[in-house]
Formats: sequence, structure tokens, C-alpha cells
Amino acid sequence: MIEKLLKLSPEKLVKEVMSITDAETYKTLDAAIAHNYGLYPGFIPVASDGPWLIDVKGRRCLDGVSAYSAANLGHNNPFVRNVIKTFLDTASPTICGRFIATKPLAYAGKVLKEVTGFDYFLPANGGVEAPETAIKLARLYSHKKGNLEPVIIYFTGCFHGRTVTVTQFFEDAVCRDGFGPFPAGFHKVPFNDIEALKKVITRSTAAVLIEPVQGEGGINIPDSDYLPAVRELCDKTDTLLIYDEVQTGWGRTGKLFAWEHSGARPDILCTGKSISAGFMPIAGVFADKKIMDVLTPGSHGSTFGGSPLAMMIAIASVVEILRKNLPERSAELGAYTVKQLKKVAVKSKIIKEVRGMGLMIGIEIHKGEKNAHDYCLKLLKEGLIAKDTHDWVIRFSPPIICSKNDIDFAIDCFRTVLR
Repeated sequence: MIEKLLKLSPEKLVKEVMSITDAETYKTLDAAIAHNYGLYPGFIPVASDGPWLIDVKGRRCLDGVSAYSAANLGHNNPFVRNVIKTFLDTASPTICGRFIATKPLAYAGKVLKEVTGFDYFLPANGGVEAPETAIKLARLYSHKKGNLEPVIIYFTGCFHGRTVTVTQFFEDAVCRDGFGPFPAGFHKVPFNDIEALKKVITRSTAAVLIEPVQGEGGINIPDSDYLPAVRELCDKTDTLLIYDEVQTGWGRTGKLFAWEHSGARPDILCTGKSISAGFMPIAGVFADKKIMDVLTPGSHGSTFGGSPLAMMIAIASVVEILRKNLPERSAELGAYTVKQLKKVAVKSKIIKEVRGMGLMIGIEIHKGEKNAHDYCLKLLKEGLIAKDTHDWVIRFSPPIICSKNDIDFAIDCFRTVLR
């Protein structure tokens, strides 16, 4: 096979890769790729159309997962794609050692500072790198203050990625067991319970790490006064407040960032997914000068974080997010979707609750013979891609560029499957 590939032009190489059959695709994935994901059967996309994925037979499925919000702008966004093409045509380097100054990184800094209001951006790669970096930053900041045993508080039902550090946060045995021993210095507290937090937070606490809306945990939305109360507690104890907005950021919940619903601004903000427009892993953290200044050359690094190509994509993504008014669009379509799903729930013995913020929506089903995964497979047959979490919740977070007609199609799929 390799000998054959060595003779191919770029065009023929792409054609060769995309020409393997569906059966061969599944067979090879089983034989050559680690089995850390269970694959949905019967649908392999080879093309896309905004929020829709298309297989080789022309079958269209609405992407109701958006790669966990990485595809907020849909798939293969034309504007971002053209920015990438134009940049590559300049023959500019796509990667440099971070000790080399680059114009895309500098310009991205200006854009992100203006848009987010934070003094500094610390670039990273995939989503989990953002909370990992935030933990490092909080610990270093705490050490500089003289706290040599800093503790990070996290919450039940949270999800911050899959590294060894944050894997210990899982309550699901499949995700957690067998990966220890885990790093020390972390303390778990019930989510959305301010009294529980009051009992454990002290001046030796380095930071509180929290998702403004829990995604993997089941689309769990805290009470409206909860995050302001957490902010107040952190202020009283001189504790840093870290929001993980890797999934909720950039318009998903109906605001540019989910924290804006409460007004409780974080000290460190984790970002990722949507800032990439789905083209490559891009993430990072925002913080103000007094926090970010604890970093010095050599104290932290990332080979691909902040690369010229990544920063051009980030700039284009932010421009497109703002130009298409994704926060406002998400708020409007999300309210409509929840309203329609609640109408379905009234006539369904399967649905227990519908909850959401913007286009980040969870449909919790009653426990029974079939779990959420079973219903997700049925939805796929109807032409809707959805993803289960915690056994009994179906997540629906389509690309925010969806039309009302796209949403109506999804509602019909839910109505058919969850009668």
C-alpha cells in the first residue's frame, strides 16, 4: 500500500483515501485504531453542508452534536476555509518555535483581548490543555503568594477532559478506574450547592474550577444566584475562580460566554473547540495581568499552541462568530427548540425533563428498558445525530448556524422516536 501511495499526486492521494468502502472503513477502524470510542453503525460522512453531514449515498444527517461545540459554525465553514487557503498561499510558515515572533499570534492577541476583555491569552492545543494549563497557572500563582500546598476545588458531574490529572474527577468507573494513582491537591464538592462549598473553601484554596453549565454531566444548569455566590466566596477567601468554557464558549449558551448570564466574571477563562471552527485543535486560557505575570520564559510551553496557522484560524473563527451573531442566534433558536421539545414531552411517556441554555439542550428520559444511547441510534436512522451522556440524557447541541427549518426537522425526529 505504501509503495502505491508514494506515486500519487495530492489530488489522487485524497481520492484514494476517500474511496475505501464503508465496510472496509469499519473493518480497518476495528483492526488498526484503538477502541476507545463506540462507533455509530451505518453512517460514514464524506461531505458536509453547513450543519448537515452527507454519506456516499447522498443520505443527509443533521449534526446535533457539533463535535461537542467544535462545529458551532457548521462544517467546512466557507469563510474560515478561504482564510486558511489564502494564508497557505502566502507561503508563510505554519509552525515556528514559540521563541520566534509571528504576526498571526500578535494579531490574534489584539483581537482576543478586545473581544473577551482579558489582558492576556495563553494559547494551547486541544480542549483539555486549557483546564490543565489553568490548574498549572493557579498553582503557580498560589505558590507565589506563599501557599505551598494549594488545593483546587472541583464539582460532582464535571468534565474537564481526559488527562491523568482530571480523569480522577470522573464518577463513571469506566472513565476513571485503572488510571491511578492520581495527582493530589484536589477536593470534590457537590455542584450547585453553595453551602457545601462554604464548608471547604479556605484561604489555602488555590482555585475553584467549574463549568458554568455542565455539558458531559447531563446539561446541568445551576441556579441563577449560584455563580455570583461562588464569585463572592472566592473574593472573600482570595481564591481564583476558573471557568471551563471549552464547550460553552463562543455563543453556545446564548451569550458569547456562559458566565455573562450571571455576570460573575472569572479570574481565569478556559476556551477551545469553537475557536477552531472545527479545522484543527485550538485552545487556551485568558487571565488578567496580575495572574498571567507569574509565568516567565521556560515556565510553560506548547509546541503547536499559538502556531501561525492556528492563530489565523482563531482570528477567522472569531470574526465569523461575531459576524453571524452566534450568541443572539443561539438564544433565539434555543428558546424555540426547548419550547417545541417541551410540547413533545407533554405527549411522551419517555421524556422526563427538557432543559437547556441557548442551543445547549438536554433531554432526560425516564429509566427503563432502553437508555439514551438506544434512542440516539433510533434518531440516527431518522437522520439526526445526537449523543447520550450519563445513560439517561440525550444531548442536542447542533451547529449554531442552523436554520429554523433545520431545528424543525430535529423536532420531528425527536417526536417520532420519543413518542
